[in-house]
Amino acid sequence: MRVLHLTWFTPPTKPRPAPPFFGQERALKALESAFHQGGHGYLVGPSGLGKRKRFLAYLEGKAFPKEELVYLPLGEEAFPLLLPEGEGRALVEGVEALLAEFTPSLFREKGFLYAKSLVEARYEKEAEALLQALAEEAKEKGFTLEAEEGGFTLSGQGPLPPELSARLEETILAYVDLRQKAQAQVAALRRGFAERFLLPKAESLKAQFPEAGPYLDYLLENLLRAAALEEEPALEALFSKLLVAGGTRVVYEPNPTPERLFGHLEYEAKEGVLSTHLGLLRPGALALATGGVLVLEAHRVLELGSYPLLKRALATGEVEPLAPRPEVRGPRLKPAPLKAQVFLVGPPEVMAFLEEDEEFLELFPFRVEFAPEIPYTEENVAYLGGFLEAEGVALTPEGLAALADEARRMAGHQGRLDARLFRLLDLAKEAEAYRKPLDREAVQRALRAREERFGLEEELYLQDLKEGVVALEVQGERVGEVNGLVVVEGPWPTGRPVRITAQAGPGREGILSIDREVGLGGQVFHKAVLTLAGYLRGTYAQVGALSATVSLVFEQSYGGIEGDSAGLAELLAVLSALSGLPLRQDLAVTGAIDQTGRVLAVGRVAEKVEGFFRICQALGPTGTQGVVLPKANLPHLTLREEVVGAVEKGTFHLYAVEAVDEAIELLFGRKAYWVHEKVRETLAHFQSLENGEEKG
Repeated sequence: MRVLHLTWFTPPTKPRPAPPFFGQERALKALESAFHQGGHGYLVGPSGLGKRKRFLAYLEGKAFPKEELVYLPLGEEAFPLLLPEGEGRALVEGVEALLAEFTPSLFREKGFLYAKSLVEARYEKEAEALLQALAEEAKEKGFTLEAEEGGFTLSGQGPLPPELSARLEETILAYVDLRQKAQAQVAALRRGFAERFLLPKAESLKAQFPEAGPYLDYLLENLLRAAALEEEPALEALFSKLLVAGGTRVVYEPNPTPERLFGHLEYEAKEGVLSTHLGLLRPGALALATGGVLVLEAHRVLELGSYPLLKRALATGEVEPLAPRPEVRGPRLKPAPLKAQVFLVGPPEVMAFLEEDEEFLELFPFRVEFAPEIPYTEENVAYLGGFLEAEGVALTPEGLAALADEARRMAGHQGRLDARLFRLLDLAKEAEAYRKPLDREAVQRALRAREERFGLEEELYLQDLKEGVVALEVQGERVGEVNGLVVVEGPWPTGRPVRITAQAGPGREGILSIDREVGLGGQVFHKAVLTLAGYLRGTYAQVGALSATVSLVFEQSYGGIEGDSAGLAELLAVLSALSGLPLRQDLAVTGAIDQTGRVLAVGRVAEKVEGFFRICQALGPTGTQGVVLPKANLPHLTLREEVVGAVEKGTFHLYAVEAVDEAIELLFGRKAYWVHEKVRETLAHFQSLENGEEKG
């Protein structure tokens, strides 16, 4: 079947504002299920699809509850408390206000000072009476009571009488007891005065925040004790910490180390002692996303060692900030409830590795799979334009059509668009450098510039071809030689012809692939050779066992070969070698085959056709040159305009075949049955030679 009409180009299309998940309805449905059920999930698809950016754009319009997370100290521990929006800040501010009330001026009020003076005066009077009585008794015995820095002593002539010494000790003990009672009475007075002032405020906070009752009791008791002892309270150990408040609750953490994911306590050194307090507590992404969504790159979670900790947190439903070094003094933190939905984003190879872990599938039940291609429709093309405009690209309808054409080429199918939007965005930005708003010519110039940047190897190849370093013919006929087509992979995949040759002789080895024998052929390539042998056995079964050895090789090929797309070309070379009939060199061949003689579709067919077209133009077009390809590949012919024009003018030809016999008639220029008969004659002759019935 000769292909005559190949026009496939996108008509000019006006951009239309694009929803984040246009063309990705499967992924959108999975996401909606995840949010409906509140489960964790993972976004999977090839790089360049914009999975993360599209997901974050989708989340922009969603409202999430904004509970506030507060950490409250309680002795040697600190416990978390989740409060409705605004209440966490109110609690912290209430505590700060309560602590601000506890100042030295609190004990300078007249009422307190008067009561304190009465207590001190009363005990002072009793103490003076004790001392006065001792002084008089000592004077009668010739001794004097004197006050020293360390207490009291009796001085006089001669030794101190035992009874007076005992009286001195008794008086000193009574005096100390009075002073201690005075201090205790003043302490009780200070505590009572502080309690009358602070307790109503603390009770008001407890009524407003009953969940914080134990902390508020602890706080009040510490303040009252400090008041009684006339000490400054250790405020750092009493302050609460508002860890999470406000924010969008949609968190993307690009660097998910354990510290940045779970939060941590920093510490400080004072006089050689390492210590910490809640003021040094830093929130992690899991806490910051409380009530919302946390988005993480899967490969970064694995690389940075956070995956085991993340699994434990999701399994327990708790987020435990990382503790500092063991020698650091400070509160031990209790885990906080994990109330964020976690979504991992990554390419298929990373997600396939994670899916091998059964725990992963239990913790992340929602697979959000992005298709690498989306249907080519007018709506999707318009949405593509809307996406590009949202990214700051100015384009005309013709420029959008050219970019859509490139998306179809990247997909390798006329009816599909490559979904790697950010690769198209890169191309669009490059095209803008030539014209803004960009049009079709600007896109084509950007594509030519890219081809030139990556085209050195192809340029050198064409030079070798013209100089005869690479042996290749694109006209005439040859026995046992055919032009196959391969693709040189790389940043800019390029199609090239490759000369495949076959030599046949008597023997029992069948099809012998030289490339396979030397280790250049891969498993799929070897499968194609065995399939070819299966076709020969089935087609020529009436001759009996194949008494032939046919060597097959890709000439001047020095790298690895993989794939089955040369199966048809190899078969034609083998049939030519067996029949002695020449093959056309102006036709290149691509296509896989099965054992029944059906020609099967292959990949990268557009690049292969363009590669042979380019070679023919370089070596001299004849007007008869062309490519034989599987009919099943017709939808994949997203060819450049120059190739389409040459085909439609009849200066370059494409032939779509469904069966081996169609290709035989094109390449041999004879009816297929006649070629098969010549092969049978040769095989019968080889069999006779092998059986010793003929002498060569």
